Amino acid sequence: MSIDRRALIGLFAASAATALAGCGGGGDYQSPPTRFVWVLNVNPDFVSVDVSFNSTRVATAMPFESLTLPIEVEFGTYTIGLRDRGPSGRNLLFDGFNVDNYSPSIEVFYRKGTSARLGASPSGIVNYFDSPELLVAELDDGTGFVQTTVLPFEGSAPQASQSLNCRLRLRRASDGVLVYDSGLRRRSGAIVIYPADPVLGFVGVVGLDYSFSDATAVRWPNIL
Repeated sequence: MSIDRRALIGLFAASAATALAGCGGGGDYQSPPTRFVWVLNVNPDFVSVDVSFNSTRVATAMPFESLTLPIEVEFGTYTIGLRDRGPSGRNLLFDGFNVDNYSPSIEVFYRKGTSARLGASPSGIVNYFDSPELLVAELDDGTGFVQTTVLPFEGSAPQASQSLNCRLRLRRASDGVLVYDSGLRRRSGAIVIYPADPVLGFVGVVGLDYSFSDATAVRWPNIL
């Protein structure tokens, strides 16, 4: 059955161990295979957003800079809806979102100009900071190795070091001015850069760790 014909396949809860036995394409299926997916809201124009898969609402009033609870979805193709609960009341629909064993675990809701986009969160560093300015990312692994990468908007790069800790600094490529410094942080599998507010242009960063069955998001404050 589709997600629309259930009250909810599941926001991950106490029955997770049972649910995971049939999750991710393994085992002898009595019902269609499912996957856990998440949506991360880093669009500063949407301070509170409802999330739906087709016509089933899966998150209500999700704040800016937050990650949904795990959403268990049957394999298939969906339309993801995002509705602003703020004054604009905008309702956005993103068609053709595919869920299978190879689809991304986390989708990132972000801003581009006056529009909004939904994109995958790759492992490594990804720049969803809404600006024509290139960012120079300096990722220090604390052992003397510093990875330097120039990131255009919507650009990404893998992390060269797998050390447990790291420090991220971001500079404007045009003049080298330091605009963000995370201080020492526990390294995350994915580091997402985005606007921290709708007007002033400050940089925000979220560290993500995720698998087929679990995901966490931690905001890294700017220590400048």
